[in-house]
Amino acid sequence: MNLVPNSGSFTAMFDQWFFAGPYPVLLLALLMLVIALVSYVVRQLTASGAVAAFLVGFGTTYLLGFGALALLMLFFLAAGVLSKIAKRRSKVDALKIQAKGSRRDGMQVFANGGMALVAAVLYYFSPSMVVLVMFGASIAEAASDTFAGEVGILSKTKPVSIITGRPMKPGLSGAVSALGSLAGLLGSALIALSWMGNFLPLTAKGFAYASVVAVSGFFGCLMDSVLGATVQAHYYNKESDSLTEHPLLNGEKLPLVRGFGWIDNDLVNLMSNVIATLLAASLALVVG
Repeated sequence: MNLVPNSGSFTAMFDQWFFAGPYPVLLLALLMLVIALVSYVVRQLTASGAVAAFLVGFGTTYLLGFGALALLMLFFLAAGVLSKIAKRRSKVDALKIQAKGSRRDGMQVFANGGMALVAAVLYYFSPSMVVLVMFGASIAEAASDTFAGEVGILSKTKPVSIITGRPMKPGLSGAVSALGSLAGLLGSALIALSWMGNFLPLTAKGFAYASVVAVSGFFGCLMDSVLGATVQAHYYNKESDSLTEHPLLNGEKLPLVRGFGWIDNDLVNLMSNVIATLLAASLALVVG
């Protein structure tokens, strides 16, 4: 289908050729199936994560074209590479702190990509630059948060709480470092520039919209840390005398010491992504 006007980019030209050809829906479904299966085989996604990735990838690409898929793949591949680098070089065992590993499940995929799909559907009903900016900001926020987390855990200086400024254990939600924050900003900017390159001509207005995407994405990353430090559930592990996101240890419930039990990292990711998307919509109206 692809509802986005031709911007002159390579993906826009590819859209014209692909969607004008025979059986574009079937071919797109097969492409997304291959991507989802490969991601599952190489252990980047669980089974539920592969299903969610298929739905998000197919829906956004069908409605917004291969520029949307290019953004999603850029985020996904960069996140995978950074995750492997962090695993090899970090001295912190993140699995003891974080409730889920680097292999993303369905909830994680929807938490990071669900708003992108929502924006694509909104574009179907109301095609506008504001909605297209929302789409870009949703992916920019997910990338910014991922870059900040994977790179920040490699920081040689101890991270601090984004709320109190007190030192925190690396890997905990709400902990920030200069290295991680810089990586988060660069991650958001990378997606913003790619978004502009795929969807907009290189004009002053285009750069203004791309700036909105970058700023909104990074702001969402900061809000992720704020929510992680305040409302996300953290439990006390007596054996290691430390906080953890795991609610259970050897089958026994751990005491909740911070946040709300029903707010986990996936929900925090979704909330911060929604915040970034709504901020982008507001700023895009101002740029107008």
